[in-house]
Amino acid sequence: MLFRSALHLGFLSASLSTVVLVAMGSSPTIPVPSTPLPAVAADTTLRGEVTALNVAMVAAFNRNSASVARFYADSARIVGPKRQTVSGRTAIDRYWAGIRKPATWKLDVIEVGGSADEAYQIGVSTLASTGSNGRLGTYVCDFVVIWKRQPDGTLRIALDLYN
Repeated sequence: MLFRSALHLGFLSASLSTVVLVAMGSSPTIPVPSTPLPAVAADTTLRGEVTALNVAMVAAFNRNSASVARFYADSARIVGPKRQTVSGRTAIDRYWAGIRKPATWKLDVIEVGGSADEAYQIGVSTLASTGSNGRLGTYVCDFVVIWKRQPDGTLRIALDLYN
């Protein structure tokens, strides 16, 4: 009860000070930072970097789907439906080269977080390709990607999970 009373008195004191200042023609000043908070700036920069990588991946796909593999770390893993796993440079190169008659690919960045050295991305992938029956098919999936900063300073995919 004493704690609540002390808080109440503190609130009344602050409120009375504001009333007195307003009555005297002054308004209380509240310091406003002139620059964004560092955490916000860092998060925006990370999102921008990951978004730019997604744009570059789609551009690479449009030239040659096999070139998307270069965005993965040498020790990366891709885990798809029913835990189908592709691990390592050779298997990832083969995975991306194996897409039959790729048509279009779209990546939507939903969320980016983590740190500058280890970031996560949640997104939606929409990939269209021509199947063995000659018909254009579209595959839409949700994904989570873990990006890891490499010794050369670039971010590469360490883990790619999709459904």
